[in-house]
Amino acid sequence: MKKSPEIKFPDDEGSHRANVEWWYWNGHLHDTAGKKYAFMNCLFKINPLKIQLPFPSLSAHKTEWYFAHSIVSDIDTQKSYPAIDPVCIVSRDSFENKKLSVRYSSPFELSKNAASEMRAVAPNHYHVKNNQLDLSFISKKPPLFENGTGLLRLGAAEVYYYSLTHLETKGTIVVDGKHIPVEGTSWFDHEWSDTEESKIAWTWFSIQLESNIEIICFALTQGNNELRLASVMLENGGTLHTNGLTLTDRKDYWVSPKTEASYPLSWDISIPEHKIELTTAPLIREQEMLYGFINYWEGPIAVAGTFRGKKVSGQGFLELVGCPIKESRLSIVRQEINEVARKIAASRKAKIAK
Repeated sequence: MKKSPEIKFPDDEGSHRANVEWWYWNGHLHDTAGKKYAFMNCLFKINPLKIQLPFPSLSAHKTEWYFAHSIVSDIDTQKSYPAIDPVCIVSRDSFENKKLSVRYSSPFELSKNAASEMRAVAPNHYHVKNNQLDLSFISKKPPLFENGTGLLRLGAAEVYYYSLTHLETKGTIVVDGKHIPVEGTSWFDHEWSDTEESKIAWTWFSIQLESNIEIICFALTQGNNELRLASVMLENGGTLHTNGLTLTDRKDYWVSPKTEASYPLSWDISIPEHKIELTTAPLIREQEMLYGFINYWEGPIAVAGTFRGKKVSGQGFLELVGCPIKESRLSIVRQEINEVARKIAASRKAKIAK
């Protein structure tokens, strides 16, 4: 059996020949007055010949389809500002080398200066920009390779996965049209896989404890395959890994008024092998993201519990994928898909006309 290649950092920051790949950021921020905010920003790359997308007629015969999701959350006002770019145009000079360097924009964006970017500007230094945020990051810890090597197996599929768990963050965000200087702590994930399965569900956490310990844990199901994993980054950069993870829903549900999907937002996390017992609660509830028939909840959480017998607290993010849209709401979603497809087709015709 051919041995799978290992992740090489930072050489694997860039793009890979994969059916699915994403570059994902989240963070907890505050302004000079102490007001709290959170954000998520992710660029996705999908092979539509292998993975089903909401716009099959537009993505047919392509091997790469980029799209981007972003959300900025005002914790104090309990308002969130999601932004979905259903398709992104990537610049020709993106991913020219192995480092993270990509510029992209929506075909619907009229401003010539509106290009988004994700870029490694120097070792351990990154810059991310879109219409909602302009942030700089400094990674203060080595990469966390999930499961120790960064290579996971889900059935026959190979998944490569690493995280930067502690990113000092400074920059600006846009909230209700206002540009706000902020700073805080962020998280970065990079994952790529040869999976060909579109139907997938997971409950995923990134956690940053005040004791300078970070935890990623998730339960993922894909068809008949299931994967549970917890990886821990210690204060000194050492790591712990286990499949012995229990996630218990605390029966705290938020029901989307748009899709009527029901999302469990509060959880107990138990990792007995490493004596970790945590409870999480959402900092804001209305955080649904919708991309065609793909819906998920993505938002900031508060964390409290014990780590090796000592009380701990912190912050994190929760992502929920696989909470079904109610049948009665599918017609509304279908209308939105058709409208997006119409805009994409019109944008293409306008470019051809030029």
